[in-house]
Amino acid sequence: MTARLPALARGVAGVLIGGIITALTFLIMVQGSFRQGIMDFDWGHVLGTSIHGSAEETTGGQALDVIGDTAGPDALYATLIAGVVLLAFHALVVVRFVRKPWPVQGLVLGVVAFLAIGVIYMPYVDANLDTPIGLWGSDQGSWTPVVLGLSALGACQLGARVYDLASRPSWWQSQEITIDETLESLTGVDTASLELPEKGAEKSSMRP
Repeated sequence: MTARLPALARGVAGVLIGGIITALTFLIMVQGSFRQGIMDFDWGHVLGTSIHGSAEETTGGQALDVIGDTAGPDALYATLIAGVVLLAFHALVVVRFVRKPWPVQGLVLGVVAFLAIGVIYMPYVDANLDTPIGLWGSDQGSWTPVVLGLSALGACQLGARVYDLASRPSWWQSQEITIDETLESLTGVDTASLELPEKGAEKSSMRP
């Protein structure tokens, strides 16, 4: 039991770190697409309004497009929690049953996230708002399902990679790297060849 504690701790850390990074990456991608006019679906405002009950824009910063919206914090916290839950599913199910490298696992997780958006998130929003959303937000622009799908895949790839690194013992171990090894890896030149030659023997005295 004691031997499993470090592995469990690494797994929990991977879920928390990977989940937060996945959620923030997803928010940046979907809200950036909304601000650029690629899609008409405002993820943060719609989710926050569904939870908060009402929302209004206020003056202020626009980080992740949730600051400056009275319902923005609710959307941010909900997305962060969803990211952690998603990475917990990744650790307990995807990693266990998909015995492939992390890019393949991240792809599978992205498909799961996209399906969850359509099956859980969209029906919840439709039930709490008067504005029609449609299947994967299709009523909010034809590019909305595409953006949501690509954002889910991209964020989950990053989350899967973070979990893969954090779950390894070597990731938490500090390694000493000498200057010679660093220079050799960067330049590809053997540092031994750069050393100055030793001073040769003294020249014999000149004959008169």
